[in-house]
Amino acid sequence: MEENQGVWVFIEVNEGSIEGVSLELLGEGRKLADKLEVPLSGVMLGEGVMPLANEVIYAGADQVYVVDHAVLKNYRTESYMKCVCTLAEKYKPEIFLYGATPNGKDLASAVATDLSTGLTADTTMLDVDVEKRLLEASRPAFGGNIMATILCKNTGRKWQQYGLRS
Repeated sequence: MEENQGVWVFIEVNEGSIEGVSLELLGEGRKLADKLEVPLSGVMLGEGVMPLANEVIYAGADQVYVVDHAVLKNYRTESYMKCVCTLAEKYKPEIFLYGATPNGKDLASAVATDLSTGLTADTTMLDVDVEKRLLEASRPAFGGNIMATILCKNTGRKWQQYGLRS
């Protein structure tokens, strides 16, 4: 079986503009991709979004997967989830980052459920253990009194998914 590879960032588009959280995530994703020596990819869905692909490249991505279709004009869980799952099954990312926005959280959990992958939500800090190829995600726990570090083991076709707060 082919090994999962690459860091992906879900690019949220609202009214023809890329959301700021997506650009922030590209910066974080770039650091992780460089440490792991893998490509950084953006995943962008919507209607009329193709012209925004260059902005994703300028923000640090090596490539962008774009699904541009009228049915994707407005966020809908089912249609977005099907697109992301199809791409992920075909191209096998190692790590997938989403913004901790309402749509990002919804999509990440739908993808995790559909593909039986792990998901760490509301992450505030990321680091990577290069030797083990595991992302170390920190998030508040127990009412925010402590920080917990969570590992999502990548086995076989499974990848690590994280929702990041901005």
